[in-house]
Amino acid sequence: MVAITHYAFVLVLGLATVSNASNLRQLSNTIDMNEILIKKSSNLLAQVNQMRAEHGLQSLCSNKKLQVAAERHVIDQSKSDFMSDIGTDNSDPEQRVTAIEFNLQSVAENIDAGSDNASAVADWWMKGSNRDVILGEFTMVGTAYMFNEDTYNKHYWVQVYATGSSEQCD
Repeated sequence: MVAITHYAFVLVLGLATVSNASNLRQLSNTIDMNEILIKKSSNLLAQVNQMRAEHGLQSLCSNKKLQVAAERHVIDQSKSDFMSDIGTDNSDPEQRVTAIEFNLQSVAENIDAGSDNASAVADWWMKGSNRDVILGEFTMVGTAYMFNEDTYNKHYWVQVYATGSSEQCD
């Protein structure tokens, strides 16, 4: 009886160890993906600020509220595999920024889907009407990137640009 109890205990302990190792791997993968998302977003902001500097403009600074608005929209895009300034809930950039209680004076948004490279995204924006947004008189930005391997586009980017008299950089 003692041998059976000891065997059952060892089996349960072994299963718990395997389960914990699996959970740790899953947590590690989640942390790695979060680091990638943050790094890609940071790279895009750096590219945009470099382009602004080349045109004699001040760098944009990050704002947490705008970050939330950008993340909300990039998640929406990546879940439904679409690219539009209008969300699946019919919200536009101004509505998303107002919803997070950013006291805005002006707002604009650039989006992209399909490219996995921040430089390519920024270069594409500079070739079209998005150039006016990058080189606009904005002071703050929220930048978000999302990857969804189950969609056609896979890579999604959103940058929300704004000015607000009572808002600050983070």
